[in-house]
Amino acid sequence: MIGHCQIYTFGHVGKGKATGKQVDVKFKCVPVRPGQLVFVTLKTIPNYCKATWTQRHLVPECRHEGIRDEVAECITGKLAYTVDKARNALTVKVTDAPEDTDYNLRLCHKRNVICAGEGAPMKIKPQHLQSSIMLHYSKPLPCLCIEGWPARVDARRVQVCPFKNNLEELWSGITYDFNKEELIWEPQCPVKVSVSLCHADGGKSCQDIGNVFHSEGQKVIFSSVDPHPMLCTKFTTEVGTWIKCPFAKGNFSVWTAKITSKDGQQWAEISTWVKASFSVSVCEMKPPSQCKQMEGNKFQNFSDKMKHTVFNLSKGSCEVCICIQVQRVDVRFSVPVLQCDLQCSNWCRDPERSQDIEKILLPAFIFLTVILAAVLFGRMTIKGKLTVVGHTCCRWLEGNSEIVVGTSTHCVGD
Repeated sequence: MIGHCQIYTFGHVGKGKATGKQVDVKFKCVPVRPGQLVFVTLKTIPNYCKATWTQRHLVPECRHEGIRDEVAECITGKLAYTVDKARNALTVKVTDAPEDTDYNLRLCHKRNVICAGEGAPMKIKPQHLQSSIMLHYSKPLPCLCIEGWPARVDARRVQVCPFKNNLEELWSGITYDFNKEELIWEPQCPVKVSVSLCHADGGKSCQDIGNVFHSEGQKVIFSSVDPHPMLCTKFTTEVGTWIKCPFAKGNFSVWTAKITSKDGQQWAEISTWVKASFSVSVCEMKPPSQCKQMEGNKFQNFSDKMKHTVFNLSKGSCEVCICIQVQRVDVRFSVPVLQCDLQCSNWCRDPERSQDIEKILLPAFIFLTVILAAVLFGRMTIKGKLTVVGHTCCRWLEGNSEIVVGTSTHCVGD
């Protein structure tokens, strides 16, 4: 900074004195910019013994409270907005902007430091800054921001991101390549997330399959994937966990398994639309909803495209609670599928389903018992006619009123 060099001359301190007295040196203002690193150097002329004193000073940046609204270079304006979800639009209001220049406004996608815009920014004249501006967006992504700045060279910019907490919008970018059997997720915004495949068991849980991939905005590819409706993708961030099942509607299924019966004979049938290999095993249902593989009942099957294979089951299959478990084994990521719909009159039911039925019937039985008790107690003061309707319900008739009082196999008395 040679242009700002200044020279000061001091008189003699005095004869015979070894030390000098303290002096104050005041410089005139030196032009600097926010965030600039300045070095201040002091030395004597002529310079003796290379005696030099140097100190560095970092000028505060525009985000510093003391200068952001005082230095012209730091004034960027303030943005306020409202969201219209029905029209996918943002209504923006600009305040505290410089009055001597135009103002630029746009939507952009923020990736780390840089915010990449979509098209040319909208230029607003100073006299129109009091009006609201409408900006349309396609998807409410968390990295979608409103960016504004004065229309001058190297002007500071202000950004606000209306949907910064809308992380769930990121998990929809899943695609599947049939030819390569690849499941691909490419984030539309930079996000720190762990991604894995999992097996949905029909409830709220999803059991992990294979390794977990950690991404900070990079594309994630799972190779050799069977597109089964029960195979899902799990996304985990520091905020929470989301599970998305891209094949849930069954539009991508390449094979099916079912159990068929005729004249007391049961068999499992597998149909496939691609060249695939399967593992088929017979297992016995054990509570709680666990299928224990039975020894000597595991088969390997290799099916050609557009063909189906049949596995005969023994006639004794109906004597125990057995199911057929089928899983594709020629791919890296697949899920086991249970088929338990044997056509048996004495085949035991799903334990969980039986428990659910009990949970429904028990309160109903208690409720009907209370009603019957109340009606029997009321017979002491109210007289009506009790009749049998079929063999399932008893009804009490009084005038034009009819009240169902419970279930029974037979009813007697007036």
